[in-house]
Amino acid sequence: MDHAKFTEKLSYAKLWRRKMNKRAKGKIGEDTASSYLAKNGYQILQRNYYTRYGEIDIIAKKDDTIVFVEVKKRANAKFGIGAEAVGQSKMKKIRICAQLYLQENMYIDQNIRFDVIDILSDAPKPITHIIAAF
Repeated sequence: MDHAKFTEKLSYAKLWRRKMNKRAKGKIGEDTASSYLAKNGYQILQRNYYTRYGEIDIIAKKDDTIVFVEVKKRANAKFGIGAEAVGQSKMKKIRICAQLYLQENMYIDQNIRFDVIDILSDAPKPITHIIAAF
């Protein structure tokens, strides 16, 4: 095998591992957020709701409100908190996905809310729940 092909294979393997590592870290964050929500009286309806427009990490219900939750996990605040990474584009995708979820599950005239759960691993209080974030 020539050097170029070997290097190409190596970099593809690194990218794949990095992507899988990112998914595994994301799952840990979502597990933590789901546990936090359940302990605080939320019923988890669905996790990782995918559409062609995007994904919602957690869909939960508390009282009469459906809550769409974006989870952001960071090891530290070196590059800012995770919630800062939820920009206008991401918010728009989440809103479209939420609308599809409500239609598919026949929720009519339902109270809804969009929350962000920020998990900062090295913080004294690692979970910040931003209610009605957008």
